[in-house]
Amino acid sequence: MTNYSRLLSGLLLLSLTTVAWGCADAEEHNTQLLRQILREENGCIRWKVYGFSDDPHKEKVEVYFTNGKVKEVFYRHQGHLEGLRTVYYDNGALSESGNWHQDSRVGEFRYYRQDGQLECVQYYGLIGESIEAR
Repeated sequence: MTNYSRLLSGLLLLSLTTVAWGCADAEEHNTQLLRQILREENGCIRWKVYGFSDDPHKEKVEVYFTNGKVKEVFYRHQGHLEGLRTVYYDNGALSESGNWHQDSRVGEFRYYRQDGQLECVQYYGLIGESIEAR
């Protein structure tokens, strides 16, 4: 399979995943239900897990730094990473973002420096293999 066909396949799957999961649209917020909060001994929230009334197998997980800022947000479906995952630095700046399908990276992933500047863009195919970097 050529790099072009892998990239095209990855982008097609990314499009389907984005449509199916709706990456944080208003409809999602209406069905989101808080399931679990884990706190550190000092009372700081470590993570929150949300479920969805329209899909009992889907979860949204928010992981927090000890300073209370969001460290990571990702989605799971039946225990597998599925959909958009965003990772942040402790100053709140975006570190990386990209889509996952059954625990594999799919499509475009963006990586940022702590000052917010885009460091690189990496593309992944249908089975999570790296296709090319820009």
